[in-house]
Amino acid sequence: MQDALGNLVSTVVSPNIGTAEFFVAVLVACGLVMIAISSLLPKATADDLEWWER
Repeated sequence: MQDALGNLVSTVVSPNIGTAEFFVAVLVACGLVMIAISSLLPKATADDLEWWER
């Protein structure tokens, strides 16, 4: 149990390349989801941009 806790702490405190890549992938995925949601929302009446220009 203590070894697992030590591994967890060492992973959080000093992330290796795999952990950094995971966090970057999560951030990119969240950005793509937000872009997809915003493109599906109806645009305002004063907005002259088309959906692909937003």
